[in-house]
Amino acid sequence: MRITHPQSAYRGIPAEDTFFVMNDQQVQLGSGYLIPFASRELYPAQPLSIYMELTAQPSARYLLFGALSARAEVIKQRYPGTKARLYTQLDATDAEMQSFYQRCGFQMDDAEDLFYFALPYTLPAQTPMGVMYASVPLDNDRQQEAFLKRINEMRISPITRDQLTLWRDQPGFLALGFYREGRPVSELLTAGTGMNASLLQVYTRSEFRHQGMARQLIWQSAAILRERGMSGMYAHIFRRNNPQIGLMQSLGAVYHRTVALLPGIDI
Repeated sequence: MRITHPQSAYRGIPAEDTFFVMNDQQVQLGSGYLIPFASRELYPAQPLSIYMELTAQPSARYLLFGALSARAEVIKQRYPGTKARLYTQLDATDAEMQSFYQRCGFQMDDAEDLFYFALPYTLPAQTPMGVMYASVPLDNDRQQEAFLKRINEMRISPITRDQLTLWRDQPGFLALGFYREGRPVSELLTAGTGMNASLLQVYTRSEFRHQGMARQLIWQSAAILRERGMSGMYAHIFRRNNPQIGLMQSLGAVYHRTVALLPGIDI
């Protein structure tokens, strides 16, 4: 078996970060790639994340994993002194690949979990001192792009313009924020149909954290969603993100199910 690169970018990923594994008869047995991204707001203690995608027949997995891991080390060297995590995403029921990654040294210490909380009837919502509460301006392309840029800084998978356009037609759509001197302090995005909304994103700028901004913004959204006939909200939470877990606890949210496993290793 041997490892090769494509001659040019593959699915928008640089050729040097993409690998194919072939057998001696030049039959492709698998492929994989790496996507590095900065996550300073999401994981400030470990700001470089490198996502690994690996799809291969069992006989080729270890060779491909070795090539991808070596390339991840090269990518990390571009950011001297920065802590990094190499990780992948698995279905919660995929026991075979869970076992493979554990044998490769990955820790099963992170996942994307779905939480649920009921929208309260008595709302402790109030605007914090020194900030203004308002809907996020989304009247034109520039405003929409600026909003997406802000919220995508706090995410692993970015929200696209097409998704935003689709969600705006749903009864559970809200884009709200707290602002100080015209600058965003905390912002929220929800969408959904039926009885329950989805909390797609809520963030607070680092210098304003630990003041309950995100929780108060969620209470503000709850009042509006109640008026629209909704009764609950779902939220996707990363298991290693302690602020997200703390926010769910403060809202009385309960674990619903695991959406995906995110095994990884520090490099």
